[in-house]
Amino acid sequence: MAEELEGGCLCGCVRFRTTQAPLRTLACHCTFCQKVTGSSYYAESMFPMDAVLFNTGKLSSYEHLSDGSNKKVFVHFCPNCGTTVSLTFERWPDIRGISRGCYDDPNAVTLSSHIWTRSTQTGTALPEGVECFSKARMNLEAQAEPSIRHASPVMARPNSDA
Repeated sequence: MAEELEGGCLCGCVRFRTTQAPLRTLACHCTFCQKVTGSSYYAESMFPMDAVLFNTGKLSSYEHLSDGSNKKVFVHFCPNCGTTVSLTFERWPDIRGISRGCYDDPNAVTLSSHIWTRSTQTGTALPEGVECFSKARMNLEAQAEPSIRHASPVMARPNSDA
């Protein structure tokens, strides 16, 4: 995994680089992340706040109150093209999530876990050998939640086609 990563938004107005490898990269299937991406899940890499440097452009932000933690989640996006570049969290003020799809090479980081799998959409496959959490990795008391590692890929929910 690359120590330094670079990326930016769709239109190129916002650019960033990281000064270290991510702490972890995960796929979140919660309903908030589904809405913020307009897709099935949000893939993000977690970094210490000071490990992400924005070289160009300014980010706009949207504040959302999490229904799970009752803490604020801040969505940081390009005001020109609307790309969600980053998330920050009231719950974890020293952590910044960077959208995996914003890296110049998204395959430079590997997904190490899937969280909130209880909210997955139909047709979503969970890979083998990757930690999968029904909810978050930690509960509100900062205790680790149990995970499952599948021996082979599994469909999180069967398709509902008749």
